[in-house]
Amino acid sequence: MPPNSARSESTLEKLRKRLTEEEYYTLTRSGGLTLDAADKMTENVIGLIHVPVYFLEEVLVNGQEFIIPIATEESEVPAMARRGAELTRSTGGFWTRSTEPIMMGQIQVVEIPDFEEAERRVLEQKTRLLEDANTISSTRKAVDLRGRRIETAVGPMMIVEVLVDVKDSMGANLVDSMCELIAPTVEALTGGRVNMSILSNLATERLVTVDALVQKEAVGGEDIVDDVVDACAFASVDPYRATTQNKGIMNGVSAVLLATGNDTRAVEAGAHAYAAMKGTYRPLSTWAKTQEGDLRGHLEMPLSAGVVGGSVSVHSAAMAVLKILGVKRSTDLAEIAGALGLSCNLGALFTLVTDGIKSIKP
Repeated sequence: MPPNSARSESTLEKLRKRLTEEEYYTLTRSGGLTLDAADKMTENVIGLIHVPVYFLEEVLVNGQEFIIPIATEESEVPAMARRGAELTRSTGGFWTRSTEPIMMGQIQVVEIPDFEEAERRVLEQKTRLLEDANTISSTRKAVDLRGRRIETAVGPMMIVEVLVDVKDSMGANLVDSMCELIAPTVEALTGGRVNMSILSNLATERLVTVDALVQKEAVGGEDIVDDVVDACAFASVDPYRATTQNKGIMNGVSAVLLATGNDTRAVEAGAHAYAAMKGTYRPLSTWAKTQEGDLRGHLEMPLSAGVVGGSVSVHSAAMAVLKILGVKRSTDLAEIAGALGLSCNLGALFTLVTDGIKSIKP
């Protein structure tokens, strides 16, 4: 992050005040990851690839200003995020909310002789199954369990779903462990055979919602508001355009997750699956014109993020970034990531209907 302007110098000074000298050096010089540390994250590590990290100042989320990290190799992403944040600033920025951090694990059971009896027995023993699952962690708990029959090309099967409050972690390892622990009991109860147990990355129980209002004066009048609404209407009926609109959202979301050591692929997979859940692929965000002629945006998506565990607790630069953000809960991080996603989306739509995407200079 070279100090190439007065603004970046100011940003560097703000970062220095929030970090220890070691943390500051880690973030601005070393990249925060050694081969030894990387080897704890995966296997056969032979090298490291660094990604630029930009910090966007003065982003309003729920009435509070944040310095938000953007880890990306794409030069336009910080510009789009900044433009979106500036357009919403006069109306209070982005307003977010989220559900509890509930992740779902799935136990696949095949060769079941009697599905009604299998489901009855599993639900009858739900309390016991949850108690067994909850021997793994003293704080993060399985909170519900349900079963459903599905029809497939190879025959019917039962899916036992375990819902887990993963607190401030992303939760994949915990959910996998819980499902594998109770799988033998599920197998005995159903009279079938457990084929596999695994977390689902379609986190429909872990949603983030972001809203924003843009005054018509901020974009140059109602004609521009109409143009943005028309662009969004295009995406709502055309999956080719919807894919690119959602990519623009994920430019912001993934940039925050990458900077904080989170699993970008899991969230991206879940986001795109969520976009298609109503039978056709649709944009995750919508933009509409208000009665006053202003522009109102709305984003809803599954977003699983963690502030503890996994690479978050190994990568020292990720730890420094989280310290700069000042977030302590996974829901706060998810909401900030969602806010930056909608900011990038707004910046891109405004640019597309005015000067064009190539007007943004690196």
